[in-house]
Amino acid sequence: MTRRSADAPVEGVQPRYRPYTAKTSEPWEELAHDRARCPVARNTELDAVQVTTYEGVKEVLSGHQTWSSALGNIWPLKEPLPPEEQVLGWTDPPRHTRQRKLLVKALSASRIQNMRPFSERFTDDLVDELADRGSFEMYDDFAARMAAGHICELLGIPEGERDAYARAAQRMEELVTGTMDGQAEGGYNSELNEWLEHLGGMIRAKRAAGPGSDDLITQLSFAQVDGDYFDVGEIARVIQLLNVAGIGTTIGAIGNTAYLLDRYPEQKARFLSDPEGLARSLAAESLRFEGPISGLWRTCTKPTRLGDLDVRPGEKAFAVISAGNHDPLVFDRPDEFIIERDWANLPTDLPFGQGIHFCVGMNLARLEIQVAAAKLYSRLPDLRVRPGFEPALFPGAVLRRFQTLEMVFDAPALPRTT
Repeated sequence: MTRRSADAPVEGVQPRYRPYTAKTSEPWEELAHDRARCPVARNTELDAVQVTTYEGVKEVLSGHQTWSSALGNIWPLKEPLPPEEQVLGWTDPPRHTRQRKLLVKALSASRIQNMRPFSERFTDDLVDELADRGSFEMYDDFAARMAAGHICELLGIPEGERDAYARAAQRMEELVTGTMDGQAEGGYNSELNEWLEHLGGMIRAKRAAGPGSDDLITQLSFAQVDGDYFDVGEIARVIQLLNVAGIGTTIGAIGNTAYLLDRYPEQKARFLSDPEGLARSLAAESLRFEGPISGLWRTCTKPTRLGDLDVRPGEKAFAVISAGNHDPLVFDRPDEFIIERDWANLPTDLPFGQGIHFCVGMNLARLEIQVAAAKLYSRLPDLRVRPGFEPALFPGAVLRRFQTLEMVFDAPALPRTT
């Protein structure tokens, strides 16, 4: 492919991307401008180096030796968290290496694929509950329950405790969302500490029961790296991060998918002709076109040259994943929503990061998006965004997700297949 714009980067051109003061539902023109004219540039609104090409985003997200995550990846910190609070996306090797070893096998593609029968039954149950209502709010009534239910199944939460656990996990996701991009923290720290203590109690109970179960908490409780068990506090923080990441991003991805189908009726009609067969491709295109994470933060650790810019140690960088996913050097007709792209010959990984911080929950997220779309639209084929409803985006640079999304349907739900 060749870049559609013949413009070369121009020294001194200022980025047009303004995610804090002028965030739009269709930022593709301003991102195309920045990608063509100033692909690596200091953005005064972000107070950071903004990166907008696919290759540039990959370079920053995968270059952990130069671009540190210890000062935050979903909001920038002035100082690293205390060592005992550093988990996965908030830390660097060697601590990150230990934690990732703990999770890679537990969240393998084969393990998540074995969850598909549960996923299909559980999603049908949710649709059954909504079937007679004629309308529902996508996030609270469906997507959040979908995501929390899968986390409960993965962790092995007992059936009688799942509703309470899901509510608590969703509350933590809401608090994290509320603290992103410099918003007020409220009671985040006190509630987080209470939640971590609760998780610690669950971990101690699993250890007392022995290693006989294959649920994730048990696996984490008895896993060893280099001959050592992980302490209870570190495991609790890993589980907390899985809760927040596994719920928040999945909520956004499911909602974005529904909105895009409504926004592009020809693509929706094509999907409705074969929901089961096209669910995988739809999920990939939705994540590319309108993923729930618009970008991630990194901090420079040593003098480096990025594009045509010299970056100093301590400077922040913001890798705009949304811009990379719309790069015409990688994707043909990048600003069009096309659910039947040739994914065998296209990358599908940028929405999940790069390098050592590549999302370990990728397989679960894809499963949930695919099953949610297939079940919702095969059983509620006239499902649509409420006419006249104008969804508002969450503010800030990181999230690409609406605050609410009102859905309606007319016909009774078609029979379930599980």
